[in-house]
Formats: sequence, structure tokens, C-alpha cells
Amino acid sequence: MKCFLTILLFALVSCATPSSSEDSIKISIDVHELPSIGLAISTTDYDIQLVNFDSNKHGEYVIHNMDAAYITLHNGFSERKRIYAEQGDHIHLTFDGKSMKESLEITGDHPRITEYLSRQKTTPYNRNIYSLQFPEFESVLKEKIIENSRLLDSRENTLKNESEKFIKLERAHIKYSFAPALLNYPKVHGGEDLEKIRDDYYTTIKNWIEEDKDYLNLNEYRTFVALACATLASQEGKNTTTYYEKILEQMYYLDQNFKQEDVKQGFISLWANEYVQNNGIKQIDELNKFTQEKLTDNKLLSRYEQIYDSWARIAPGNKAIDFHAQDSTGKEFSLKDFKNQYVCLYIWQNVYPCMVEFSHLKKLIPLLEEKNIQWINLSIEPKPDEWKKAIRNQDIQIGKHFFLKNEKEFLKNYHYNSETMYQFILITPDGKIVESHLPKASSGKLEKYLTEQI
Repeated sequence: MKCFLTILLFALVSCATPSSSEDSIKISIDVHELPSIGLAISTTDYDIQLVNFDSNKHGEYVIHNMDAAYITLHNGFSERKRIYAEQGDHIHLTFDGKSMKESLEITGDHPRITEYLSRQKTTPYNRNIYSLQFPEFESVLKEKIIENSRLLDSRENTLKNESEKFIKLERAHIKYSFAPALLNYPKVHGGEDLEKIRDDYYTTIKNWIEEDKDYLNLNEYRTFVALACATLASQEGKNTTTYYEKILEQMYYLDQNFKQEDVKQGFISLWANEYVQNNGIKQIDELNKFTQEKLTDNKLLSRYEQIYDSWARIAPGNKAIDFHAQDSTGKEFSLKDFKNQYVCLYIWQNVYPCMVEFSHLKKLIPLLEEKNIQWINLSIEPKPDEWKKAIRNQDIQIGKHFFLKNEKEFLKNYHYNSETMYQFILITPDGKIVESHLPKASSGKLEKYLTEQI
């Protein structure tokens, strides 16, 4: 539970930046009292952002680069509410901070769509359908889509008055929620050699792909197309083993087989941005060249270049980004206080994966002294009092313990990944970056790296 909450607190994505632009979706929230665990908003199952409230208990959340979005409100772990919004919408929410069910009021939304979403429940398929022969399997899957579309069918005329785009997206949303089952069929079916159904199988996957720019707003569509392109590209039998190789293979297949240029550009942008954002720019010459050549849409190209440049900013040899922190007494510290020695920053929080690293780090103390490395632990624990308690633990007594103050900008600039929960950064005595993402201590590779590099 703590890990999930930590992801809520520290996921740093551009969509959470306030804006009043008409090319974005804006959500503002006012509460009577702050939610005990937190109010979060998500547009996908894995991108969950905590809403930050000011002293007036007012919060704002902005979604950029999406024409339309299915949005889920999370009141802690107990309550969820789905709404739909389109570019230019400004939705205002109020509730008492305790129960959305009892007190939530929404203005600026699409009320009939909100009511539809509260009633629409997906009826999943039975896994027994995988025992069917492939043609019957696909037929049953299509029947399940029809079954899950009945409420939409009955409300279509009413919902059209609020948004025809929603009708279109909702039909695609239902369809592509079931589409991954197609890709799983050969593996789960097990009783039929793929060679016997190869042509029908690959043809069916191709037929399920619709090229429509509007569908790029749907996570289910994006997920299916990515997996489908990887599956179809694998027909050639290339021995792609790494994630990087598979992304390139997807891109090449898409470029050669898709017809709609705006859909191709959208997916190339999406895949390139996601890869660079999560993995950096080391050894991606082929991906970078392909992306630069294929993205002729200036807006999409600019977005990619911004992400690329943000990683180039922290490449080895560049000036390190300063931190601002304080010790347990409140005394202020920054990077300039540690001149003429190597500095290794450990970004951590009081969760199990981070605490485990300390037992391995303590073994490095002789090496740190030998190499004149100042070890600095920068805590991003949400509650300072919890951090002060944690650093009393004798098992984590290595280097200096500080509480990071400018956490959001600092973490964003250093491409901190909330899923890994920790990060190691090495800086030279003259304030230059040696490496922004060192291997973790528990892998045994950090000791080897420090021994060889310093």
C-alpha cells in the first residue's frame, strides 16, 4: 500500500502542470478538508497523479496533448469516479474531502456521459473460449463486444447530444478492451499448432486494426496496436531480444504497412517519446534518426526534441543540477557545500526497496573513503517527521542525511522514475555529472562502477 501511495505522490508528468490553454483539459477541485490519503487522477491504469492542494484547499490538474480523455478520480484507495472530457473543457469538482459518493458535485462535465459511465460495467469473457477453434473463438469475442455495447446502443441518441466523438470513442474503447485476447490465443489455446492457423491468425489481427487518429486518445487502442505491430513484425522471424530492438521493429512495421499518415506520426511520436522518457538517450542513434526523419509534424517533433534534450541536459560531462536540502536541525545545504570531492547522491524514501539498499551501501564505506566520495542521502519521504524517525535507524548510517526541498523540479530534471523509487547520481569534484543513473548497490555493480570510474 505504501508503495502505491508513493507512486501517487511522486509521479512527475507534464500533464499535472497548471494551464488555462484552450488546447488542454483543465480540472479544478475544491474540498472542505484535505483527503486523508490523497485525491488522485488518472487517464490510464498506470499513470496516477496526486492532486496538490494550496492553502485554500484548491487544486488543479491539466491534461495536455489529448483531444479527449477518460478520467478516473481516486479518493484514496476506497472510491473511484469516471468522467469524460474533451479539449477545451474546464471541469470543476467539489466534495467534502471524505466521501465522493456522499458529497461530490461536478460542473462543466458532460452529465449524461458521466451518468452512463457510472452505469457501464464490463462483462468479461470466460477463459474457456480459448479452447475453441480460432474462427469460433473470434466469433464469441465479437459477441462479447456486442453484449458490452448494449447500454451504449440504448443511450446513443441521448449521448450524441453531448458528444458524437464520445460515441465513436466508446465503441472503440469496448472493442479494444477485448482485442488483446486475440494476441493471447496461440499461447493460451495450446492445442493447435500456430502453423495451421498462421494465415488466418495474422490476417485477423490486421483486420482488427483501424487507422483512426481519434483512437490515439484511447489507451486500449494504443496498447493493442503496439502489441499487434510487434506480433505482425515477428512473422519475419527476426531475433529481437531487447526492448529497444522490439520498439524499432514496431516502428518499421508501422511505417511500411499503415496508410494514414497522421496515425503513423502519432504512434511514432508516442513510442519514441515513451522510450526516451523512460530509458534515456544512450545508444539510440537508430531510433533518434528514424524519429527525426519521420516526424514531419512540427508539434510532434518539438515534443520529442524536448524530451531528448532534457536527457541530453544530464549527460555525462554537463554541469550538475544543484539541490537544496536541510539536515534534521533545519540547516540548509546544497552541492556547493561539497567542493573538491566526488559526491554521490542517493535519492530515497522510507519504503522497503530503498531501505534494502542501505545494507549494501554500508559495505562500500571503505571504498568511499579511499576514493574521497562524499555520500549524500536525499530523502523525498512525503512527511518530514517520518524521515526524522527513519534516520535514527542505525542500519542506515552512511554519509549525510538531508531532506530534499526542491524535490519536484529536481526529480523531474534528473528523470527520477517513481516506479524504481530510488536513484544514484555521481558528480565530479568540479560539479560535473559523471552518471545520472548509477546501478543499484544491491546488484553488486555499483561497487564495480565506482572502483573503475574513479
